[in-house]
Amino acid sequence: MRRILPILIRLPLAFLVTFIVLAGGWTLYLFKELNRLLHLKSLNPFEAIPVLSGLDDILISAAIVALYVAGLLVIYNFSVFINWALVRYGLKPTPHPVVHPHRPPAVEVKDDRFSNIKKIGIVLAGGGAKGAFQAGAMKAIYQFLAEHNALDKVSVVSCTSIGSWNALFWLADLIKSEKGWEDRSAHESWWRSIKLKSLVAPSWYVPCFRNAFFVTTPWQRAFDSIFGQPDVKKRIVESKIHFYLTRSHVISGKLQCTTNNQQRHDIPKVSFNRLDPSKGHDEFLENVKTGVFASMDLPPLFPYMKMGDEFFEDGGVIDNLPVLFAAMEQCDLIFVLPLNSDFTAALNRTSVLKRFLRVMDVRQGALERSSLKNVYLYNELAVLREYARALEAKLTAAKAELPAIEKSSTLDRALNRTHQQSKIFAVCPLRTFAESTIDTQDLWKSSKAGDAFSVMRKSTKNVLVSSFNPRQEQIKVALVDPAGNIFWDENF
Repeated sequence: MRRILPILIRLPLAFLVTFIVLAGGWTLYLFKELNRLLHLKSLNPFEAIPVLSGLDDILISAAIVALYVAGLLVIYNFSVFINWALVRYGLKPTPHPVVHPHRPPAVEVKDDRFSNIKKIGIVLAGGGAKGAFQAGAMKAIYQFLAEHNALDKVSVVSCTSIGSWNALFWLADLIKSEKGWEDRSAHESWWRSIKLKSLVAPSWYVPCFRNAFFVTTPWQRAFDSIFGQPDVKKRIVESKIHFYLTRSHVISGKLQCTTNNQQRHDIPKVSFNRLDPSKGHDEFLENVKTGVFASMDLPPLFPYMKMGDEFFEDGGVIDNLPVLFAAMEQCDLIFVLPLNSDFTAALNRTSVLKRFLRVMDVRQGALERSSLKNVYLYNELAVLREYARALEAKLTAAKAELPAIEKSSTLDRALNRTHQQSKIFAVCPLRTFAESTIDTQDLWKSSKAGDAFSVMRKSTKNVLVSSFNPRQEQIKVALVDPAGNIFWDENF
């Protein structure tokens, strides 16, 4: 209840007031009047009805409770309708912040650490309100790349869930304010002003006919007001960065993504919805919008996202850290921003809800660690393949006899791959940091989101300045605590 109540009291006022007034009336007056009409003088309200007079008190009490709950359900859906009507017909104004893309100009640098880097990838995990941590780290990385004239080397952004929302600000160049790095950009301002009622609204609900409780209509209106502005839209449509907005196909359980990359890739269990900018900016952005909200379709809070005849939900259901696409495009340096890679938490033996949420945390964390482990194995295979080729060439040149080895299709596949090593830079908040600041479901803690943004930005910037090495081969994650201290996780 302590987790549910903060959500309820932050829902749209039109819904909340309507529901409280009608529910109070039903409880204090209508239900009492119904009892009077049924001649309720004892525990048995059907005493005046002969055919029902033999019913047990327990059955009659259950009928009364069911009737009361049914009334509340009708009131709930009516309140949802009132709120929907106000939103639908524009009676609830939506703010339209004026934002403009701003890309930092090139600067002269003496540091050539990026000279051998050809392609950079950005990978953004899902994590709900913990996206505030990710947003702060993004600004530090964006600034670091800009100050080293490496922004143009970013060629891939792959993301899921809240990472897909954050990715839009990178694609639109809304990470830096026109007034300077220390001024709040559109991205930072959005996180510092989050309110639940400006993101989601209650959805109609009938048991056995509906498996979701909220809709993202207000959030989609925010998308239109920010990214629908002409110059912002143009920047997204004309971006040279290949983006991959991932989602889960409900029926098949396969991963699908919206992308602007027209090149064909054959990846098992992955399909692509390729966007064509030549069909017009409006259509392109509308498809991006659908891709983003399908990627953020967190079950069971939101209804399935329908695209054509197919249904989708949150990409984090299958892969919460889609490094695959950056590796697929041969990025030699990848900035990875997980949100659940550390999932150490205190034991709770009293709450069913906390136990369920704990299972979800561990699952998402395990998915993220598995993605990083796959990169580790991917890199090992690349090194071993190159070593085998070099050894074979040396033996052939020396006219030495090659060692006998049993040929197999597995060996052939391994030796015929062409991928190279990918260097990884990863930073993630400690679980204790999220618990004390802003956790997955806390999409109303604007001040805490600001704290998370500031600490992660500062800590990420410090790590980049002090210890970043684009040639580092070891995979490790910088874990940030509430004070901004760094702890390295190197166990992969």
